[in-house]
This record gives sequence, C-alpha cells and structure tokens, in this order.
Amino acid sequence: MKIPLHLSKNVTQSTRAAQTQALAHDLIAAKRGDWNAKNSLCRTFLPLMTSLVQKRTTETAKQNAMMERAKDGLLKAVKKFHMDQGADKFQIFALNYIETSL
Repeated sequence: MKIPLHLSKNVTQSTRAAQTQALAHDLIAAKRGDWNAKNSLCRTFLPLMTSLVQKRTTETAKQNAMMERAKDGLLKAVKKFHMDQGADKFQIFALNYIETSL
C-alpha cells in the first residue's frame, strides 16, 4: 500500500512535480550528510513510519523505540538509493528498509 506523501494540503499536477523535486533535493543533500535534509525526509515520511509502527504495537514505549529504528531504516535507504532511478521511486525503495528495520 502506497501512503501518499503530501508537502501541502492541495495537491495538483504542478505541486506534485514540486514535491518530487523537493524530495530529490533532500535525497541528494542527505547523502552528503546535511542534517536539515535528513530532518526534512523524516518529517516527510513520518505518516508512513507511524502507520507501520501502529500496525505492529499499541504500547507507547515500544512505538517510540520502533520509530527510532524506522528512522534508521529510512536513512539507510537514503544512503543506498541511486538517484538515476528517480526520486518518485524512493518511497517504494525505502519501504523495504523501513519494514526490515522494524
């Protein structure tokens, strides 16, 4: 299941292109070690990670620990992702790393 990532509430064709471009920019910067880009990626993928964690447990302490592991999985996916695949393919690519880290 693909959970849509929205940087704004109104998604149109032009904003979808802008979101993909912003994601590509964050991916490139995060690979270089930019903490702001990593933070931006974590905020962008927060709904996806939250959904995966909530399906696995309802205990708050376990959810917090799993969210940290999910973030680690996301950042591992950033390191392994090749930009020639296109930034729009990153969500599917990252999902495997996030689920594996949980």
